[in-house]
Amino acid sequence: MHLPNLARFFPVPKYIEPPVLGLDISDRSLKFAELVLKDGHLELEKFGSRVIPEGLIKSGEIINKDALIEYLKSNLGEFEGREIALSLPEEKVFVALVTMPPMPGANVHEALELQLEEHIPLAAADAIFDFELVPQSADSKDHLDVILVAMPKKLIEDYRNIVRAIGLRPYVFEMETQALVRSIVPKDEEGTVMIMDFGRTRTSFAIVSGGMIRFTSTVSVAGESLDASLAKVFNVDLFSAERLKKERGFVRTKENQEVFNALLPVVSAVKEEVFRHLIFWQNHAQHAHYSKSEISKLYLCGGESNLTGLSEYLSYDLKLPVEIANPWVNITSFDKYIPAINANESLSYATALGLALRSSKFL
Repeated sequence: MHLPNLARFFPVPKYIEPPVLGLDISDRSLKFAELVLKDGHLELEKFGSRVIPEGLIKSGEIINKDALIEYLKSNLGEFEGREIALSLPEEKVFVALVTMPPMPGANVHEALELQLEEHIPLAAADAIFDFELVPQSADSKDHLDVILVAMPKKLIEDYRNIVRAIGLRPYVFEMETQALVRSIVPKDEEGTVMIMDFGRTRTSFAIVSGGMIRFTSTVSVAGESLDASLAKVFNVDLFSAERLKKERGFVRTKENQEVFNALLPVVSAVKEEVFRHLIFWQNHAQHAHYSKSEISKLYLCGGESNLTGLSEYLSYDLKLPVEIANPWVNITSFDKYIPAINANESLSYATALGLALRSSKFL
């Protein structure tokens, strides 16, 4: 699902395009990645990460347009004129499962538009939306299940204007989860899995079934929450707290008990969010109309998912297999090519890599 109704903003070029640059912009970070085809397999051609100054973007909304343009120009100048795939902030995207009477596929868009405000907290005139039909099973012939994705029109226009102001050309805009699914969920995964993107300023969750995004949500508990807790307990600045977190991890040993206890409230809050989503899916899985609807695995990604001991703690408490995601699983095999980004660092590039993989050359 790539929001084809945005085509008037982002027309796909008619000529044979070069590889698309994946650009992941969040409140406090900028990451980019470019993939190229070499000797029959994909390789990482370019990548980079920058810290975005505080106050330019907040909760996905552009707060200081002029300062953001100046910052991006100074950091992305080498890519002027290039086409990009850009992620839109997850916290501003609305995903809903809509049940509709049987109808021809050509009529679904108009029918959704008429009832859009019943499913999302936006006026229809202020929203851009797209949909995907859930495959019907034998017991669902009496209705249609539709995955609805919507976002504020102004948000899209703001990001479009920023991109064009810095000399880049929009190829496609996607919600972050779409890019994550493309990079970390194996193409042959037919069951239902959950993704937890544990970042610096927010944590996002997604449930994916049969390759389709069924549900997403975002909470503010994140890596900065871990640092703040350590800073308070140990009376240190945030920089020292982050270093302590990386050095000691979330490991319950006699020597590390104080660090473990300081991190526990935040990690427990994240765990409760995962549990809440598991319960939600169990109660709504009948709408999936998919034989393998039970969540079989939790994938961890995002820079904070490297926290030592996190995956083991979540797996033990949730009684669920938890796996550190591999953002290269749909890109290359390590016996063919070893990327320049190490395994831990790759987790923070999962969205950018999924966006780079969006190029029509690689789909």
